[in-house]
Amino acid sequence: MSESDTFSQETVAILVSYNPDTDSVREALQSLASQCATVIVDNGSDADTLSHLKELVAGFDTAELISLGSNLGIACAQNRAINHVIQICDAVRYSLLLDHDSIPGPGLVRCLEETFVARQEQARVAAVGPVLYDPRDKKFLDFHKVRFGLWGKVRPDTLSEGQRVVEVDNLNSSGTLLANTVFRETGGFDSSLFIDHVETDWCFRAKSHGYRLFATTETQLTHHMGDDVCYYWFLKKRRMPYRSPRRHYYIVRNSLLLQKRDYVPLAWKLSNLLKLCFTFLYFCGYSPDRAKQRRHIRDGIRDGLKGISGVSGH
Repeated sequence: MSESDTFSQETVAILVSYNPDTDSVREALQSLASQCATVIVDNGSDADTLSHLKELVAGFDTAELISLGSNLGIACAQNRAINHVIQICDAVRYSLLLDHDSIPGPGLVRCLEETFVARQEQARVAAVGPVLYDPRDKKFLDFHKVRFGLWGKVRPDTLSEGQRVVEVDNLNSSGTLLANTVFRETGGFDSSLFIDHVETDWCFRAKSHGYRLFATTETQLTHHMGDDVCYYWFLKKRRMPYRSPRRHYYIVRNSLLLQKRDYVPLAWKLSNLLKLCFTFLYFCGYSPDRAKQRRHIRDGIRDGLKGISGVSGH
């Protein structure tokens, strides 16, 4: 199959950047160059980084850079880029969402498109996603779905040959291929959340409109979950992503905001409350930066309970 046969005219990758490692962005563009066009939307990177991004994009005929000038949040950046693509080309059916540290595997776009079309014959599909692989601990990240009334995990490495595509209730933003028609019908991403749980909210809204979500193990995306990885012992050695105090502010605040939304499943709400409790105990009690973590998590709880959204002054 020639490169022209694998290059998709129906998908545009949307890569949101904020002071990224430009080597990672280059690797992503190199992988995508034979798969689909790419729009990088920069969320207010510093002048040097933005200059490097401009030079980088200039080397790829299939890439475009949109600079927002300031950090407007991932939801706003994704909305701007997807609406930009829709306005200039109605033929583009899908948007592939990527973070600036995400590296798509070979053939990822075509595989996700084929999965979408195949499932669309039997269901109203909002989005499909790949397996996410974190190279730091060489593990695949779990899928999530409601099972027996509980928010459960599905381990990709335990699925049989006949289960290469599974229905899920949530997809990670990075690697998700969504239908632009569904994006418009659901009103896009909630920019008031700024960052964190943006895709969670959208997935649940899409499902409330009668759409379904699927994940496939036939293609993968390399992705770093969190700023780093930390380990703890509970019956066995376990891992969890480390996130900065500022990120924990948004995670906690937005989690509480989603608790109040009717279309969010009760199973997720209960599971998320337990996760918040553990986050509070671990990062406020044991993290080296626990003083800052306490302050930001406390403020996230306060603002979440008050219903305050948007960008924070932290």
